Amino acid sequence: MPELRDITVLIVDDDPVVTAALHAQVNRVLGFRVVGIAHTGHAALAAAGRFAPRLVLLDLHLPDMPGLEVAHRLRRPDQPPADVIVISGRKESATVRAAIQRGALNYLVKPTRAGTLEQALLRYAATVKQLESEARFTDQQEIDNLFRSLHLDVGTRPKSISASTEQAVLDALSDVEDASADELAAKVGVSRATARRYLEHLAERGLVEGRPKYGTTGRPQHRYRIR
Repeated sequence: MPELRDITVLIVDDDPVVTAALHAQVNRVLGFRVVGIAHTGHAALAAAGRFAPRLVLLDLHLPDMPGLEVAHRLRRPDQPPADVIVISGRKESATVRAAIQRGALNYLVKPTRAGTLEQALLRYAATVKQLESEARFTDQQEIDNLFRSLHLDVGTRPKSISASTEQAVLDALSDVEDASADELAAKVGVSRATARRYLEHLAERGLVEGRPKYGTTGRPQHRYRIR
């Protein structure tokens, strides 16, 4: 599997206080790097053309054009391909629907807590890694799980589950065909009990599956792999 570089991010919001906060939050998430900040729609399009960010965090209220128009123009053939996560204070269903229609992968409501953004970014990174693995999906369920993993309610993660450790377990599993809880514990640097707790949580989310592997003697060993 090819090694992934940092996911580059363009932040678009007309409020400098908001962009500064988002900049700090994004740069604290391992695997992400802010390459540009824009306070207007035209500046966002220019920055997208210049920096070719992989991900755009987009506000919908901009002084020169609607954020939804920016999202629409970002999908033009003359623009480098970029994914969009909307961050907005607007909650109308029509606005959310329009954002989806213009290709937004996620919609976060302001004020956005750092933990909420971090979890959204980590889920996005896991999806990117799966899509760039050059593997072929074996069935519909695997594709369903991929889409579902982008939009799981952040409230479903128990307090005992850390987003960063969860991602570390997923990364470790992505590098091997399968692994036991003991092997993953050693790779991630956690206890066997912690590794098993995370594996069971990921299995409940449909991201990981566990299967018994029978040897010549003794009890079968439970091994896990990415679904």
